[in-house]
Amino acid sequence: MEKNRKLSTSLTDSRFTGWGWSMIIYALLLYFFFALISTDGQNLFPTAFAAVYGHNPAVLLGYATPAGIVGIVGGFIFSRLLVKHSTRVLSAISLILTGATFIIWSYCSSIVAYMIVLMVVMFCGSGLGFVAPTLMANWFPRKKGVALGWATIGAPLSSCVGVLGFSALLNNFGFHVAFLVLGILVIILGVITLFWVKDNPAKVNQLPDNMDPEVGDRLLAESGQQVIVEEETIKVSTVLKNGNTWLIAVGFGFLWMVTTGVVSQLIPRMISVGYTEPQAMMFLTVSSAIAIPGSYFWGWLDGKVGTKLASVIYSISYIVALIILILASSQVLIWIGCIFIGLGLGGILNLIPSMVVTAFGLKGFTQANGIVMTIASLIRVLAFVIMSVSLGISHGSFTLPYIVFIVIDIIGAVLLALIRTKKKEK
Repeated sequence: MEKNRKLSTSLTDSRFTGWGWSMIIYALLLYFFFALISTDGQNLFPTAFAAVYGHNPAVLLGYATPAGIVGIVGGFIFSRLLVKHSTRVLSAISLILTGATFIIWSYCSSIVAYMIVLMVVMFCGSGLGFVAPTLMANWFPRKKGVALGWATIGAPLSSCVGVLGFSALLNNFGFHVAFLVLGILVIILGVITLFWVKDNPAKVNQLPDNMDPEVGDRLLAESGQQVIVEEETIKVSTVLKNGNTWLIAVGFGFLWMVTTGVVSQLIPRMISVGYTEPQAMMFLTVSSAIAIPGSYFWGWLDGKVGTKLASVIYSISYIVALIILILASSQVLIWIGCIFIGLGLGGILNLIPSMVVTAFGLKGFTQANGIVMTIASLIRVLAFVIMSVSLGISHGSFTLPYIVFIVIDIIGAVLLALIRTKKKEK
């Protein structure tokens, strides 16, 4: 271990080593590219393809759903590979394949080719969403809340900076150059990964969390955040039989569904109450910007009060946001709603893996995270179905879907509150 390096003595400080910060920045980049290619970029990709190849952008956008399901399958496969293989190597493979297929995708002139290669891109890119939290768990098993809080800033940065940057490339340099530049950047990060990333702090002779293990365990015990399952070897059967697995997966799946449903239809909601499209875009942009400090806030709160309580508070914040959106009687209320939505955007990717670490520890994280995230992701995509059906029943009024989401949010909060944890040590 490095000499004269001051160790951390708090679960909420950001006293990481140079190597620790390096891994956080790397995970931030993974979240950034993962969000840009799999989610945020879908605001631009279909329209850009339509302009070049003459397809209907609405039809192209529709293929994002089946491609997203393929991505969920890919994520599960990558999660299984992470159990036995190097995080560094799998991350490099995922990045290089994602960047290469992304470039190839830009040359798909037929709809069939567009759909097939998009599915391949989503499959390969899904690895990034699993490598990042695994790396954070390996490096920061006790301070995972704060570390993930910093790392997940990459996702809202994609919404604010990534989309604008890609749009600028499209407008100034053209379709193929924009896709080529983004693809090459992802490939370069993949190559650098092989020389930069370390699977765990022991590889560079450092302590996890930059913290004395005895001090860290004492702090966890005092705050009631000890690992719940402490078996040396955790099997898939152990995870599936554990009640906490289903409480975490379904509970967070419901909260993630609500977050996805609200954000994906925020612009139409604002337009429905009289705002212009540019004004509605502004509300979404502001919410995305608020998500940047929001990511750190939820990480800090996680370390301060524990992941379970932080998650329940998170669910309450979205209930407040939904009630405000239902009322939407003044611009002041809309701005307050945007604050709550933005804070929520910055929390979900942080809290899920953090809760898995609390439930199963570092040794069980890779086994459990793939199962939990797969179930939660499948529940999340139901947001679009619920929104579509309820809007049809209500003849376009957003009040009904928001009420449905409030009920789902409450159920999710109750499930998370039922998670079994250890009592605080006095």
